[in-house]
Amino acid sequence: MPSTLSRRGFLSRSAAVGAGTAVAASGLASGSTEPTQTTSVDALIDDAATRALADHDAGGLTVAVVDGDEVHTSGYGHAFRSEDVPVRADETLFRVGSVSKVATWTAAMQVVDRGQITLDAPVDDHLETVDLPETYDEPITLEHLATHTPGFEVRGRGDSAREPEYIRPLAEAVSTDVPARVRPPGELHQYTNYAAALTGQLIADISGQRFGSFVTENVLAPLGMSNSTFQPAPPDLVPAEETAVEDVVSFYSDVSPASGLHTTGTDMARLLQAHLHGGVADGERVLSERAIDSMHQQWFTPHERVDGMAFGLFERSRGDTRLVRHGGSVPQFAAEFALIPEEDVGLFVVAHGNEASGAKQEVVDALFDRFAPVDSSGDRRTPDGMPERADELEGRYRSVNTTDTVSAEKLVYGLLTGQPVDVRIADDGRLVTKQGDRTDEWVEVEPLVFEHVEDDSTLLFRETDGEVTHLLSGLSAYEQIGYHEQLSVQGWLTVAASVIALTGLVGWPAARGWRRYRGGESPPQSVTRARWVAGAGLAGLLLFVLSFVGVIVAVASMDRPTLFNRPPAWFEVVFVVPTLGVIATAGAVAYAARAWLRDDWSLVTRVHYSAVVGAMSVLYWLLQYWNLLWVRLG
Repeated sequence: MPSTLSRRGFLSRSAAVGAGTAVAASGLASGSTEPTQTTSVDALIDDAATRALADHDAGGLTVAVVDGDEVHTSGYGHAFRSEDVPVRADETLFRVGSVSKVATWTAAMQVVDRGQITLDAPVDDHLETVDLPETYDEPITLEHLATHTPGFEVRGRGDSAREPEYIRPLAEAVSTDVPARVRPPGELHQYTNYAAALTGQLIADISGQRFGSFVTENVLAPLGMSNSTFQPAPPDLVPAEETAVEDVVSFYSDVSPASGLHTTGTDMARLLQAHLHGGVADGERVLSERAIDSMHQQWFTPHERVDGMAFGLFERSRGDTRLVRHGGSVPQFAAEFALIPEEDVGLFVVAHGNEASGAKQEVVDALFDRFAPVDSSGDRRTPDGMPERADELEGRYRSVNTTDTVSAEKLVYGLLTGQPVDVRIADDGRLVTKQGDRTDEWVEVEPLVFEHVEDDSTLLFRETDGEVTHLLSGLSAYEQIGYHEQLSVQGWLTVAASVIALTGLVGWPAARGWRRYRGGESPPQSVTRARWVAGAGLAGLLLFVLSFVGVIVAVASMDRPTLFNRPPAWFEVVFVVPTLGVIATAGAVAYAARAWLRDDWSLVTRVHYSAVVGAMSVLYWLLQYWNLLWVRLG
């Protein structure tokens, strides 16, 4: 609908309608929404939210703050894709992306609290619908899932769908394309949606209920979160009478425990209360006090200096204040859920719009500055000499989301997500990291451990069998890669090898045609046979590109999920084509080697043929590196 109000006028009106509600827990329980006298917290929220909507291309947001027994909820701007409908904290639905996991981990801790599973029990013993790979002897436990340390590769396919009718039952979503286990559990943090989705199915298998039913009956309903739902397309998401949800939304979670929650500010205030008040909100208990304490304690960290993982929540230190939090985002929405247990404070912020993340973060930063201020007047750290093993640290590091992926998704992660980290050692001993446009400096405080020269952050290096292999920036892990693995190097190799390969693909048939036209002498039969074999290898490359593009076009024209979200079962056939080309290329290499050993053919013929075969080998190596062959070694 077109807006009939100016932006400033609408913001003022919506703030008057939805903002400034500060009530005690008992008042919230009775459904009271009468505004009380504005407090300093309300003023802070009003100022930050109004400024955030003015500074960013965001349509609306809602805020919930729990400060002891006080609850502050407010709404600003307009509902999603409904510009004449002001945001109300108690009824306007927002998507919260990965903040959905907070409800999932809360439900998982309920199952633990009831003695139906222990945190260190193998989840495979309780899963009825999913068979996990038995790659390692060490079993995956619920503790591993909650700290994102089960050792799975990142799996993007199957996480979402573009239409609600494509959403699968959770059991099907988690049992199809089960991600590979790429390392033993407990070794390294690697955030994945699959860990939370599998936890949701674990809850379902233990309880005998569908995940959504269990969470509704055991978390949402007892807490009075009556407007919250894991439905893929709740009609109230877009309140405009003549607008259907599917007409304006292109993302639907196919793994609802990880990213499928729709909720309101008032509902999330109740979840904040439960976590801050020993498992109780409005007199309703969903977890024991011991279980809540267990959720908030640290369960994993790569080093004592580094913020780690609580049970499904991320630790974050601001000065001497410890937070546990979780962020989330899906297209057009960004959210934050954060607790400061020692201060009995919690906050929830969610925004929608093209710049939802920026708007959300501006409000979150203002609240953090109020409840967990940081003294930034510390002295600048200086190095005490060169770092130990300095030569081993320098180089480029790429996210393990790419390096440890054994499926064809590796190319997607490598090209489209994340940026590598370049590490060098300055002359005075400072370690300098550059990631994109950001440059940071670090000082070694113990072997392989570095502190930022100004900020309160830590950088770690991890070694395997005595060699430095990984860089850890907080919990984010990066693996050191060789020069030949850098995208810029591989890009130039691809261009050069393609040009050389084309001289064979185009040049050999052209030369043969020219000889026939001029009546020239044909080359030896061995040359002709060798070129036919090499031609088969070149054809494999060309047919792979053509078939890949053809499949993308064909799938896009079908009434089905996208190729990335859910590739059809026959998609793997595409990778058979270049695999056959590898076999032909191996034969071409043998012909080239024999020609040189026997001194066959002319020197020019041998050099050109070898160059073409070498270029083919480079291109097939690149396909293998990015897991684009049917037989994958990576």
